[in-house]
Amino acid sequence: MNRFSVIDVETANADYSSICQVGIVNFENGAIISSKNYLIDPQSYFDPFNVGIHGINQKDVAGKMNFKEAYQEISASLREKIVVHHGHFDFTAFNRCYDKHFLPPIKCDWLDNTKIVRRTWSEFSRKGYSLKSLANHFGIELDHHDAVSDAKAAGLIFCKALTESGTLAADWLELVKMPITGQNLRSDVKREGDPNAPFYGETIVFTGSLVIARQTAADVEQQLGFDVRPGVTKNTSYICAGIQNLDSLIGYAKSSKQRKAESLRNAGQEISFLSEDDFWELAKIHLAGEAE
Repeated sequence: MNRFSVIDVETANADYSSICQVGIVNFENGAIISSKNYLIDPQSYFDPFNVGIHGINQKDVAGKMNFKEAYQEISASLREKIVVHHGHFDFTAFNRCYDKHFLPPIKCDWLDNTKIVRRTWSEFSRKGYSLKSLANHFGIELDHHDAVSDAKAAGLIFCKALTESGTLAADWLELVKMPITGQNLRSDVKREGDPNAPFYGETIVFTGSLVIARQTAADVEQQLGFDVRPGVTKNTSYICAGIQNLDSLIGYAKSSKQRKAESLRNAGQEISFLSEDDFWELAKIHLAGEAE
């Protein structure tokens, strides 16, 4: 299952710890399955500037839980999940509230959606990746600065990025570490196999950290005839596993790509699994044969 949660927050004033609204939207396989709106008493003043942005005032939060009181429910909702947020603000606000109320950080994997957008679409690599701009670009309904609406929009944009890049949410725990080159992520790791090479007609996917750069490995795969793709699909015939970062596996023994490939193979699809050493041995044999 491709599951993740998206959060957005609003604050009462310029202090990041003055959270007055939290929106949480849960996604599964590209669809919204639930959402929750929390109005929070920030135990602080409401700046007219902030009220003018989101419309929440002191009367709206009268009698509502403060962040410490809402923490247990929010933590239970997000614990051990991938949590997407659009920009640094929401993540920073949560951390400021942890400090303010002497609370332990929620154990989850945070993903900044702006980093994903900037690596997925070359036109947004340097500019134009604000939530409002992206919602306008993709035709997504947005009641901007309502936390639930913002979270829904960010999640739908993230779903589009997953489709565009051929990835799963968990893949981005590592992919966000890639440099922003201004090149579409899909084109960065996508190759069309050499039709005169021995593995032409086969499709291969890499997962995990490799000894060499992913782009260099993709070039070698192309020489061997493989079509190179960033994500596992019904066309995948080989998957090569490098070193896995245990912190990114969120409790699983294998990556999301490996699990998806195993599921497809159990359903009858012919998929071969290679270690990185296996792949380089394969490359050495066939590329050496071509050189003779």
